[in-house]
Amino acid sequence: MYHACDYTFSAFTPTYNREKLLPRVFDSLQAQTYSDFEWIIVDDGSTDNTRTLVEQFAQQANFPIKYVWKENEGKHIAINTGARLARGYFFSIMDSDDWYVPQAFERFLFHWQNIPQQERDKFLGVCGLFAYESGEIVGTKFPHDVLDSNDFILKYHYKVTGDKLSVIRTEIMRNYPFPEDLGKFIPESIVWYRMAKRYRTRFVNEIVAIKEYQSEGLTDKGLLLHAANPAAARLTRYELLHADVSIPFSVRFKSYANYTRYSLLAHVALRQQFAEMPSKLFWALTFPLGFCLAARDRLLLRYSS
Repeated sequence: MYHACDYTFSAFTPTYNREKLLPRVFDSLQAQTYSDFEWIIVDDGSTDNTRTLVEQFAQQANFPIKYVWKENEGKHIAINTGARLARGYFFSIMDSDDWYVPQAFERFLFHWQNIPQQERDKFLGVCGLFAYESGEIVGTKFPHDVLDSNDFILKYHYKVTGDKLSVIRTEIMRNYPFPEDLGKFIPESIVWYRMAKRYRTRFVNEIVAIKEYQSEGLTDKGLLLHAANPAAARLTRYELLHADVSIPFSVRFKSYANYTRYSLLAHVALRQQFAEMPSKLFWALTFPLGFCLAARDRLLLRYSS
């Protein structure tokens, strides 16, 4: 047990009609070389046999399992629910189509304990690499095998790409909940960037989990999800443009255009858009592109419905 928490780790899986995939997550947890953890599953309205399957897991598991079924409201609300239920010092979001390598928790704890104790309050947690089953790294590696930095610098300075897997201190997850009033899809970056303004992360070039993208998954539907939930996409760009960080010109240009794009889709008045932007000139210059992107999104939404 780590510090005053019941467990060192809370592995958390949000799921929706994924009974065929969950056994891989379960098997990977059974195989962990470090055993002080719980598994929390928040079922976001499944209509398949997920509940029965989890009950079977609970009879076999060498770790505690907590299962909650709720009405379908979106992954972001499931994450907030899981963070409230968690009794581990660290919180780890493991989607139902991915799974841990056997040494994942052991290595996460190793790297955390290598952070000087007097410095740990400044850190979110530890982040490692995803790989495909072939062994190929998802996206790019970190620029150093051990790097203390934040998500802004990682993306915009080092230009690291691809999904990564973190364990984050649970108390921080609770302090930075996802907005619940902006639709059924919230870009996860909105919370990670908010955290990055205050905390660092220890990034390590070790494979801690295996990634498998599903054709019907959220990643595959990304463009339509943003267009259908423009208030959240708009807020993400707004906060990035107002963050006290240096971002490349191309990213700033795209962010202004996308702010306009999603503001138009969310029916935000032009006067309000103008007032909200840090550079009125940049907003005006990128407005035509944002307008065209919003028009395209409306067509996509019309033909996809």
